Amino acid sequence: MPEKYYTNKSAIIGLCATVIFVGVGISTSLYQKGYFKEKKAGEYSLVDVAQHNKIDDCWLIIDRKVFDMTESSKAHPSMFTCGGDGSENYHKNHGPVIRSRMDPFLIGKLDDDAVKQLSAKQEVKTATASVEGAEINPHPELFVVEGSWNPLDLMMVMERDNHSLLVVDGSTHKTVGRINDIGFQPHTQVFSPDGNFTYHISRDGWLTKIDLRTLKEVKHVKVGTISRGTGLTDDGKFVVIGNYEPKKVVILDAESLETIKSIDLFDTRKGEIVRSRAGAVVEHGSKVFVVLKDLQSVWVIDMSERGFPVTNYYWNIGKEGDTLHDAYLTPDGKYFIAAVQGSDYVWVLDTKTMKEVARVKTGKTPHTGPGATWGNVTFVPALGEGLITAIDMKTWAPKASIKTAGPGLFVRSYHNDDSYPYVWADAPLATKGDDEIYVIDGKTLTLKKTLIPMPGKKAVHPEFSRDGKYVYVGVWGGNKIYVYDSMTFEVVTTIDAVTPTGISNVGLRVEEPGL
Repeated sequence: MPEKYYTNKSAIIGLCATVIFVGVGISTSLYQKGYFKEKKAGEYSLVDVAQHNKIDDCWLIIDRKVFDMTESSKAHPSMFTCGGDGSENYHKNHGPVIRSRMDPFLIGKLDDDAVKQLSAKQEVKTATASVEGAEINPHPELFVVEGSWNPLDLMMVMERDNHSLLVVDGSTHKTVGRINDIGFQPHTQVFSPDGNFTYHISRDGWLTKIDLRTLKEVKHVKVGTISRGTGLTDDGKFVVIGNYEPKKVVILDAESLETIKSIDLFDTRKGEIVRSRAGAVVEHGSKVFVVLKDLQSVWVIDMSERGFPVTNYYWNIGKEGDTLHDAYLTPDGKYFIAAVQGSDYVWVLDTKTMKEVARVKTGKTPHTGPGATWGNVTFVPALGEGLITAIDMKTWAPKASIKTAGPGLFVRSYHNDDSYPYVWADAPLATKGDDEIYVIDGKTLTLKKTLIPMPGKKAVHPEFSRDGKYVYVGVWGGNKIYVYDSMTFEVVTTIDAVTPTGISNVGLRVEEPGL
């Protein structure tokens, strides 16, 4: 795949997610005793790298090259474990090659001894570690009587570092149970039209079908090595999974979880095969929209036609080197909106005419998340700065820019009641202020209230209860869920959880197009 070109600051966002630290286990005394040979300029030992293990002095190894990521670490201190090898995690999130946007941060490479030592340690790690992708065993741990809840009221909480889903009754705020061993870093899920089943994908490619009336597993299957997007057709018949590796979309029978078809994601227009990871997977009616993350493209699969053909191809969405990431549908299902990271705009498609409507400028590195609209305005946060862009859906022009403490991931509105006046947002990537949650006035497009659930602890992903009376917020670093009154903004209760990240209400997600 040709190298991608990015700006300096986009590199700060590019190396995201938690970087895995492979301990070097080498005493600094060995270095002081002259254990290592004299090195050429720009060559480093593992000890050299390990000494730069602080937020304000952060070096990382990627593919035996050494990068000074101090600037990025200062901006996003919770995302890095500095002083070690981040190769594995980098490639999981950014593809098989080091992108050119990392060039400004390259300071050298490992010396020969370091290469040998790192290779030896990796062999040990591979042989002894509990590897991502290993067989899973999803099973429920119930805290109440089985079936004593309405599945539509359930709040499904992804416990990222616990390989589990926490299940809370949103009508009582009581923890119903936990679904354990559901895969490495639970990522996305969709729900059957009746709300009785959830289809969950983990980052290591395990798709699990859960009966929400009992929390028991129906079946689990391996659909990829590294997976992200999940879609379920509106009729509930087919599950569609988007993979990073292999670079395919997988279509399965929702009843049996048998694979029906795989679609390779690639481009041959320049005379060679260039493949792409799948970004967002969004369903609407008989169509499934797939974002091709690395090819600046969106494909549309028609699920009503025999063989599930790709019927629409949209190319040149952004410039070469841009990354297309997440996307969402407006609540009426009329518009499909995708984030174009690099060119810093969202791309808008009319789902009825299937024609491009607009390209609207946003903050740096837009991240749409599941989407939020209020009236004729839709809201788009940004990964590159503390800015939420409010876009007029009549003129398709920015209407307001709402400043926050730093980069955000999710913004949510309550689409079941047009009279509800507020939109909620987070800023978990802020250098200072990642503990803040924002309440935006939909009428004035200004901040109504700034909430701090747990001072100093990262707050993320506000989600409404089914009736709209409450908003759940995950406090990642504090292992808590805060439940707020959606009108008074007072804390109603807190709930214990292990690294809570994504939160979904079953009833709302069933009713909301594309989710």
